[in-house]
Amino acid sequence: MHTSGNSLFSNPNGPNESYTPVSNPESRLLSELPYYPVLDTDPIFQFSCDELIGDRFPITKYPFDGFVNFHSLKICSSNAKQMSKYLQLAMGFREVAYRGLENDSRLVASHVVQNGSILLEIVNTLETIKDDNVLRFPYFKQDLSLFDKFEKDMSTYLEEFKITTEDLVFDYVNNRIESLSINPLKSLKFGRHMYNTIVKGGKYQKVSKEVEKIIIGVINDSELIYNDIMECTLIQKFLKSHAEGVMDIAFNVNNVDEIFEKAISAGAGIIRLPRVLSDENGSVKLATVTVPNTDIQHTLIENLDYTGTFLPGYSESIMGLAQGYQEQLDSLPAVHFTSIDHCVENYSWNQMMSQAKIYAKMFGFHKYWSVDEMDVSTGFTALRSIVMSSSNGQIKMPINEPVKSKFKGQIDEFNDFYGGPGVQHIALRTNDIVQTVKALIRRGIEFNQASDRYYRNLQQRLANDDIELYEDINDIKSLNILIDYDATTRNKRTKRCHYILQIFSQPLHDRPTLFIEVIQRHHHNGFGKGTFKGLFETIESQQRLRGTLVEVE
Repeated sequence: MHTSGNSLFSNPNGPNESYTPVSNPESRLLSELPYYPVLDTDPIFQFSCDELIGDRFPITKYPFDGFVNFHSLKICSSNAKQMSKYLQLAMGFREVAYRGLENDSRLVASHVVQNGSILLEIVNTLETIKDDNVLRFPYFKQDLSLFDKFEKDMSTYLEEFKITTEDLVFDYVNNRIESLSINPLKSLKFGRHMYNTIVKGGKYQKVSKEVEKIIIGVINDSELIYNDIMECTLIQKFLKSHAEGVMDIAFNVNNVDEIFEKAISAGAGIIRLPRVLSDENGSVKLATVTVPNTDIQHTLIENLDYTGTFLPGYSESIMGLAQGYQEQLDSLPAVHFTSIDHCVENYSWNQMMSQAKIYAKMFGFHKYWSVDEMDVSTGFTALRSIVMSSSNGQIKMPINEPVKSKFKGQIDEFNDFYGGPGVQHIALRTNDIVQTVKALIRRGIEFNQASDRYYRNLQQRLANDDIELYEDINDIKSLNILIDYDATTRNKRTKRCHYILQIFSQPLHDRPTLFIEVIQRHHHNGFGKGTFKGLFETIESQQRLRGTLVEVE
């Protein structure tokens, strides 16, 4: 059986070292490290969503779901340029791609920053859309039938077509095309022209070629503008509802069409149908869907032959930094992230299981890990969480919900200020958390403070289990890093075991919503069940300062 280098059975101390195997590996394998099949050798099984998120999954082989890894995150901002500079200054990112007025994006500006394999696209609008309800997004699978009714009675079809073209296209889109067109006199009145052409032609078959010419001409002239209008509208709505936050979590996949069809059949909303984008660096196929009951988007990206930094249509960054500022950045300690470890979504009461089932139905994701209020409670606040994962384990999406407790906890606080479900935090992976956290503090990132009691208890547990860490415990304590470890993996000779190190920043904005987690894994693939109480205590101390840790009536 194939296992990855970080599997439960790998030796953290090297192939020649003695090693104490895990007790009861089968149960641990199912709960924390499921076996992921190789596409070419393992059959694809079809399981129900209940089986995918069940505690006792019948076998250890999960069906290959077509997902590869995280591609990027799209973050909405009221000032993308300044947020890009902030991420460069505070977290060591560098701007690698740009889209805006200078390369014909008339309504949306985008700054793409990178650290390791992590890509963050920061977007803002360049103009305010007066009526952001004119374009209805998302639409759903049943809506697609409106565009495929040539076999039905022509008069009924024309009536529906008239409503679609005049209300959606003519009254809005073409007005925008005319106002933004380089040569407004040549812009077409698409809806009226096309409708009149069909009416005068009598039967659709007789005028199909004329209609086709009109459609192709308008698409060629207005496709970019139309896409800008759509994206501008969505960003504007998002900022109005949530302020700054993650709007889109994009995934690399191996077949956009198959995954898109499965997702919309399961109820996902449609933002963008599958289409190919190309430029001088090659092509990608992508589509965008929304998660039911939320405005969280997922863009599915299939790389056909693209070799550029980000996506077709983006140029290299044109925002050069002033020499003095660049020298200042270069003088700061480097920050080395490797990848996105996971993205956490928060939901309201009793929504966790239903949303987990949605991810199972949409994408074929399976349960990877879970905790409830019996595991995660301080006596004041608590939560439940289930981690949904792609079959290869490279994409992990924890889904949180609040539970009844004495005080309003962090999930309730998020929902109050965010205005609905959304991404609470992004976990960024590093291979050296001590140096990374030191560098981030030097650059201005503020982290939550753990209590002295937490480290006294930690040191006592490490001593009782006779565990030694690779890192200096004094560094861990001084930097407020949290640790969770698995004593059953202890090596008798080296006294080392599998463990994770985590630390959580304070919110990046005035609203206590989005924050980051820095995480390092020493062969441990859990999510810090042993650190949750320490984490909650640090967050509760911040809630007290904000006046949001209030007793539940």
